[in-house]
Amino acid sequence: MYSLNSLRLMLTVLSISVILSGCIKNIHQAELHHGQTSNMIHIHNQWVRAVPPVSHISAAYMSIINHGSMEDQLLAVQTSAAEVVEIHNVKKENDMMSMSPVKFVDVSAGGSQELKPGGYHVMLIKLVKPLKVGDEVELTLHFKNAGMVKVTAPVMGSMPKGEMKHETKEHESLDHSGSHD
Repeated sequence: MYSLNSLRLMLTVLSISVILSGCIKNIHQAELHHGQTSNMIHIHNQWVRAVPPVSHISAAYMSIINHGSMEDQLLAVQTSAAEVVEIHNVKKENDMMSMSPVKFVDVSAGGSQELKPGGYHVMLIKLVKPLKVGDEVELTLHFKNAGMVKVTAPVMGSMPKGEMKHETKEHESLDHSGSHD
């Protein structure tokens, strides 16, 4: 039926296949752990705003690129850096700026979505500890189609002109739709 050499060759090929499939799985998991891609979603330019020690809120920002052919939605974000994490949007209505939580953020097929000051962003509420420049925050983003994407966001202190200041009284004066107590 099969010669001894044929069986050895088949066993060798099978062993190599099993080993390689494990390596490919580990490479994919490493990509997800470093938070750059998950299937068709790519996250880049992620950062979290540094805040003074007395502040209990901060915000995370990033660019989300959907390389896929179907729309996706950012549904939620998790981090151990804050007790409460919400996705918010800032809108101007009747000459008033207001910020409120949203249920999701659409990311069009083949398109991108910017989470930035003055627009969609991730609120980190009831910080576990103050966030200072040089720290890093692990974020897990949950997408409707792409699933979980983990990213590491550096904490940065610079604020380009015109940005909303989440860590100051300017933020507190915004009309918030929900309570965070």
